[in-house]
Amino acid sequence: MTEQPTPGLERTLLWIATGYRVFGAAWMALIGVLILRSATDKAGKPGVLATSLAIVIVWTALGVILALQRPRLLRTWGFVAFDIALGVFSVVVAAWADSPVIYAAGYPLAAVFGAIYAKGTAGGAAAAVALTGAALSRVAWRPDDPNQFSIAISYLFSAVAATGAIEVLRRSDQSRVAAEEALVVAQAARARADERAEVAAHLHDSVLQTLALIQRESTSSDPIRQLARRQERELRQWLYRSEDAADQGFRDAINTMAAEVDDLSAVDAEAVVVGDRPMDARHEALVRAGREAAINAVKHSGAETVSIYAEVAAGATTLFVKDRGVGFDTTAVPDDRRGIADSIVGRIERYGGRAAVESTPGQGTEVRLTMPEEATE
Repeated sequence: MTEQPTPGLERTLLWIATGYRVFGAAWMALIGVLILRSATDKAGKPGVLATSLAIVIVWTALGVILALQRPRLLRTWGFVAFDIALGVFSVVVAAWADSPVIYAAGYPLAAVFGAIYAKGTAGGAAAAVALTGAALSRVAWRPDDPNQFSIAISYLFSAVAATGAIEVLRRSDQSRVAAEEALVVAQAARARADERAEVAAHLHDSVLQTLALIQRESTSSDPIRQLARRQERELRQWLYRSEDAADQGFRDAINTMAAEVDDLSAVDAEAVVVGDRPMDARHEALVRAGREAAINAVKHSGAETVSIYAEVAAGATTLFVKDRGVGFDTTAVPDDRRGIADSIVGRIERYGGRAAVESTPGQGTEVRLTMPEEATE
């Protein structure tokens, strides 16, 4: 996400600040010339006024040059500090020159706008405090002038208004740019998804159907059938996997486990997973216990297919491993056969889960494993 406003907005703000600087200097020069051409008692010390006017004009010209060639320098605290100092000087210089007229007029606000452009709220606050303090000092020097206090307050309120306006512009610009970037990303993702769907449809209508036909026409022990089944599974996983790495978790672990079991023999291990969640130690144990149950079914059930079904719900994750094979009597398992007790039931119960094995001779076996979200005591 974009953290800074766009160069276009910053360029606009730069020229607003620079334009007001030129306007303020021109206004100050006009009033200064009128004062200097007026009666001596209005001009006070004309040399001081003329010098201050020359300094402001030179500084304004420098600001315009930097805006054209080196705008980065306008955003340094050194430039901002000197700019504020010159604004303060232009406020108090008339009193210093014994002139009853504030001939600086609107020029000090150029320092406010420049500081806000360069440093945001911090710059606006510094300029507002400095210029308001300078204007209030004139109140002490000339308490008989009723306009002094209102001029002092105007700097403060102008700084607050300008700071708020510029911050709103910058945040609005950030939101606009972020929205445009999100739209571009969404459009690119949609284009990739559409392209992937088109490829998947084409492969489904050609390669996957060919692989399925090879499996149907081959014998159960034919290596070609096993190879076709493996290639079909890998191709389906590639076609339909999620592109978001954050989505890779329990679902992929179950599919990988089923693929491993499927490769052990000619028995088909079919996996269906509803929902997904990140993996942790408890769900790793759930997958391992399910793998042990599926391997037992492959080795001992005699069934052609082992069904693996997993469901991720709000309170628990459940895993079923089922076959329609020969089955067995669960009460007649010898004590030295510890696969179910240790690798399946014991492994699940150590993590607070529950395991149930139901089998009927001649009808098959179902292993039901449940792992709650939080381990029970």
